[in-house]
Amino acid sequence: MYYPQSQIITGLYTSGNEFSFLNARSSYQGYYYQTSDGKYFSNKSPNDTPTSQLFPTDTRSNNTSSITPISPTKKGNNNYYLIKGIYSVIPEPNNISPAPPSQISPLPTEEEYKLGEFNRYFAYKSSTNQTTEVTKFEYNQFLAKDPNLQVELYTPVTVKWVLRGTKENVYKANSNLVKLKETRENVPGFSKYFKGKYDQYYRFSKNENLYSDGKELKYSKSKKPYIGYYHIHPTKGPMVGRQHTMEAHDYLEFAQTGSILNPISPTIQSGSYEEPSKTITNTFGGY
Repeated sequence: MYYPQSQIITGLYTSGNEFSFLNARSSYQGYYYQTSDGKYFSNKSPNDTPTSQLFPTDTRSNNTSSITPISPTKKGNNNYYLIKGIYSVIPEPNNISPAPPSQISPLPTEEEYKLGEFNRYFAYKSSTNQTTEVTKFEYNQFLAKDPNLQVELYTPVTVKWVLRGTKENVYKANSNLVKLKETRENVPGFSKYFKGKYDQYYRFSKNENLYSDGKELKYSKSKKPYIGYYHIHPTKGPMVGRQHTMEAHDYLEFAQTGSILNPISPTIQSGSYEEPSKTITNTFGGY
């Protein structure tokens, strides 16, 4: 059966005791993927062949090493099973209770960092103003009113999360987007989930958030050593502050390598490739 990419979660992994092949005596260990109709298959994705259907070891009707049928213990139409030393009931399919959403911690991909944003997905419970962050797959299940989930209790919500820009602007943008979503979709308390961390997942560029201990940088005007955070502007060179802003901030310059002020070895960052001389002329007291 063909499944569109939007209906598949790929790259999942099990270390064992969760799934096995039909009629297999041992559990399956390795990568697997899940489809929107609640089925599981071996390998990372349908593109990895051959692939075979997997069955959860705690819900299969056939016997596995982790589920041992015991007889004649029965009650009504339910069979009792001994699972890891605990007696449990495996209900008939029509007796399975809908599940609540599963909390996740998403991580943006490198492509999403290049794009500058990514989508985050949530399930909001109006009765308690509780928010759970979920996968895109589970979000789509709530949208589709999947009977296997508690769709009557939760509202699916998605937010576009900004990743690029100055840290201050990213914080403001995400804060505004969340609060706008809270108002427009009538999900009171939704913003509390983020706990004010609207710059979460923000990442400085390689020429930002750098630090000088006073040995390699000095103020361009006063020539005094600079201690603190700085950034390197593509045309203006090193400047004061973690990032470049529209507000006025001082220019900096690298001290010449090999000098008394900056005796470190020459590097790309130091702005000089000149090897220091073996002797350093003492110029104190005059020019």
